[in-house]
Amino acid sequence: MASSSLEDDLSCPVCCEVYQDPQLLPCGHSFCRRCLDRHWSGKSTRTCAVCRQVSEQRPVSNLSLRNACESFLREKEKGSDGGVVCAQHGERVKFFCKTDEELLCSDCKKHSHRSHKVQPLENTVLQRKNRVKDVLRPAEKALDALKGGTSRDAQIVKYIESQAEKAERLIKQEFERFHNFLHEEEQTRVTALRKEVEQKRSKVKERIEQEIRILSGRVKEVEGEMENDGATFLQNFDFVLQRAEYTEPDSEFGPESLINMPEHVGNLGHQVWLKMTNIFRYYPVVLDPNSAPADFTITDDLACVGKSNHELPIPLTHRGKGIALGSEGFIDAPHCWEIEVGYSKHWTIGVCQPSAGILPSTQPLCPEVGFWGLSRKGESYSVLGSKSNFFRVKKKLRMVRVQLGWRFLHMKCNQWMGNRVLSFLDASDDSLIAHTRVPNAVALFPFLIPGERCSLLRIAPADLNMPLEHHYPLENPEKKEIFMLVLVVIVFWIIGLIFKNE
Repeated sequence: MASSSLEDDLSCPVCCEVYQDPQLLPCGHSFCRRCLDRHWSGKSTRTCAVCRQVSEQRPVSNLSLRNACESFLREKEKGSDGGVVCAQHGERVKFFCKTDEELLCSDCKKHSHRSHKVQPLENTVLQRKNRVKDVLRPAEKALDALKGGTSRDAQIVKYIESQAEKAERLIKQEFERFHNFLHEEEQTRVTALRKEVEQKRSKVKERIEQEIRILSGRVKEVEGEMENDGATFLQNFDFVLQRAEYTEPDSEFGPESLINMPEHVGNLGHQVWLKMTNIFRYYPVVLDPNSAPADFTITDDLACVGKSNHELPIPLTHRGKGIALGSEGFIDAPHCWEIEVGYSKHWTIGVCQPSAGILPSTQPLCPEVGFWGLSRKGESYSVLGSKSNFFRVKKKLRMVRVQLGWRFLHMKCNQWMGNRVLSFLDASDDSLIAHTRVPNAVALFPFLIPGERCSLLRIAPADLNMPLEHHYPLENPEKKEIFMLVLVVIVFWIIGLIFKNE
């Protein structure tokens, strides 16, 4: 009853409808502008339709009354059955104009939208709800995958756990060799590994739980909006559609999200060298399994790589070259390591910049993209990026020594100035195979590329008891040959002086 009384108070005395643009006369009565114009049409005097008082002044807009009427109509639009009333004609909307994307009543359809594409409201609601369901379906699937543990992030968690199990097994095997002496160190290593596992696993699980919370809220919110009937749903359609849209986010996790295998397993014996010298193997280069593609197999000691007949279940997509990178980059200090190539006739070894590993697989290996190395194809060898033809090596090459050192040219400001050189030698007799210049003051990572499935490339363990000069290259790859030549010249010069004096 209160609503009916309010509607009477807000109704024009001429048309008996809620005021449309109400105008106030000097006598205090208000009328719709349209009703007032019709009442005065064709009359010589302007009189009030209620009290007949002559209005000498022009009417003014009754802003307060207009605001009250608009508020009343907005509230009226929300009927008990979820229906919406046309604000212009007061009639319940039954149609939808696809041309103007508007709700229409019968009068609107008949007059303002006669030539437009109009269809019943129920058809539009059904079409739009089906569209929202289609858009919402990927979000629902992603939510189910997150809850069921089959999502990509969940697979990363499982892979981390498998890496953790493998790393723990390797740690225990290594420590069994000297368990009595290193029991305390073993427990420290396992604890550090488990701590990292927990941290990285918790990070991924936290991401999963966060995604579940976000998607659950969005799905519930959209489903709640879709419970609304007809026009109310259509009024909120754009918002509902936006909330329903789901785009699978790029994974925040990269190789750094997995277990840092080199930290826990690589050079494990060397890290406790002060306690256990001479009873372990030290590898000058430790391979990083997280850098290798799924069809590469790296042994448990992280020192041997080969091609596999089946791919490993790595959850991360490998983007870039099919290479196995060393876990550590070398900047300025000289370094040397040996690679056992065995009987393999197809391989590539050398050094590269860290960003080179993510280049497209079709990009050729060359210094311009950050690769320096030696490649073998059958009986022919070549230096990466070299414009010269392939060359041959007379001796059967089984072990290649890789030396990253310096070739000093001159002194400047009391410092040697020179070029950084990457050299490849036959480890059996120290004969030089090839060398190439590499950039100074840049971290370079060793890399290995096996070319045959039946052959492996292995980093040879270094003998720590060997004199230092056997581990690191000379300042100049040709220094030995130059020294011998100078020595021969001096000897002949001395012999010549002796004969001359006699």
